[in-house]
Amino acid sequence: MDNLQFIQRLYNGKYCYSDSMTEEQISLLHIASGVEDIIRLMVEQRRIVFLTGNPGDGKTFIIKALKDILDGIYVETDMNRLADSDIDHLMDVILDCYEQNKPCIIAANEFPFHKLTTHFKSKSERFYKELMEIKRNILIYGNQTIELKRICIVDLNERNLLDEDCYVIKTVLDRFTNMLQPYCTSNTILSHNVKALKSSLPQQQLINIFAYISMSGEHFVIRDILGALSYMLVSCTDPDQEGDGYYYNALFDGNNELMSFALQFDPILLSCPSWDEKLWNGEVKDGWQIDCPQKWPIDISKDIGTVEDAVQLFKSIKRKFFFENCFSQALVDLQPQDFNKCIDILVKIKQEARSIKRRLIKSMNKLFLASDEESEQLRIWTVHSYDLSRTTGAAVSTRYIPTEELEIVAPVPVAWLNKMEYVPSFIVMRSIKRPDVKLEINMDLLRSLILIENGYPASLLSSQYEQVVTQFVQALCAADIAKDYYDGETLIANRREGSCKKLRISNAKYYIGREAEH
Repeated sequence: MDNLQFIQRLYNGKYCYSDSMTEEQISLLHIASGVEDIIRLMVEQRRIVFLTGNPGDGKTFIIKALKDILDGIYVETDMNRLADSDIDHLMDVILDCYEQNKPCIIAANEFPFHKLTTHFKSKSERFYKELMEIKRNILIYGNQTIELKRICIVDLNERNLLDEDCYVIKTVLDRFTNMLQPYCTSNTILSHNVKALKSSLPQQQLINIFAYISMSGEHFVIRDILGALSYMLVSCTDPDQEGDGYYYNALFDGNNELMSFALQFDPILLSCPSWDEKLWNGEVKDGWQIDCPQKWPIDISKDIGTVEDAVQLFKSIKRKFFFENCFSQALVDLQPQDFNKCIDILVKIKQEARSIKRRLIKSMNKLFLASDEESEQLRIWTVHSYDLSRTTGAAVSTRYIPTEELEIVAPVPVAWLNKMEYVPSFIVMRSIKRPDVKLEINMDLLRSLILIENGYPASLLSSQYEQVVTQFVQALCAADIAKDYYDGETLIANRREGSCKKLRISNAKYYIGREAEH
């Protein structure tokens, strides 16, 4: 099998598992990972290593890359192949290593690993307690309080191969383009794809899209990445594939999970009327890094052809412009800013925790009252409605949570996993006094709060965000962290109008003041 056939098989899923590969083929796909360094160190320190994750995330690849240190060490590469009757024997082997101070490696997908931990509960209470303590502390907030003893868990569900520097993407692209170089003379589209993805501008645009995808909060395994990049490059060599095979079209035509997420960043969704008109009329002749289009949509509409053909060509040229023209920044700037701001928050959360916390609290308050500009207090609103399909028109607030009672943190891998490729999939707002009272702000909620900050009407968002924040403030109230407003004031809000009045009771009389200042 030559290199072209090898890469072709990656995108159709036939060759994504190491069990069916030769050592030479495995070495072609091997990408040095921080996880390998972690496991190597754990084995040297004679620990019990559990390598867990999802199918296709590279567990067997990692183990085979460490074969030079595994002589004489017990290794189970796939618990899925074990019958239930074999579990007891596996536990005996693990416990023997545990007691005899010998290392071993157990690779298991998520569910088999869960079953194994359950069996250990009745087999060895000491082992089970240590195992579960490590399992609960793979990600930590702030200072580390757990000590690594005999057991280490490396959970690849927490690994993000689309991390900040996109090392995996760059390495795979470089390797694949070099492997495909000899085949370019016989296929002009393949030649274009290889030349483009070796160039800085197309490569950077692609990496930017993958950086946005990493903010989805979804977990993508190495199989997804290999499938997407191989399809982009060599779908043009497969006569059974639809489409022209240019990488900038193939990225949005594929059907694996990673490419499905890429669709929301398709350049055709970015509308810039002046550039759209120029691209339709064939007026963009400068700035092309690879080659200039020879046919334009207006040519089809003037000559023989359908409107559908013209539109299809326009989509292809617009994608090409995005990836290969030095003037494409006008389109890049139109990518959803909430994703850029998510990235910015994750990068700066340690240095600018206070300002980020105030921004998020302000957006949370706006979930209930669009005109509210308060950022030093997380208001506690009471609403009631018999029709949950409609936004409640009125809300009342008598208490609030002071900002200084809350903190915002991002989870990080525990110290011995700090070499693992990682990007947080959520951040946490929690009580300083009661850290167990917390709100996990996933990427979906974070992007929604950023949209509100940018002026997007909260009423157009799903009601689930309001419900999540309400549950959080109620938990804070139950923990006795809330405070009353000064002088017993009550805020009464008209959510439909975006207005708010202050109600005060003094000497058995009600006073409704002017519109509250936010």
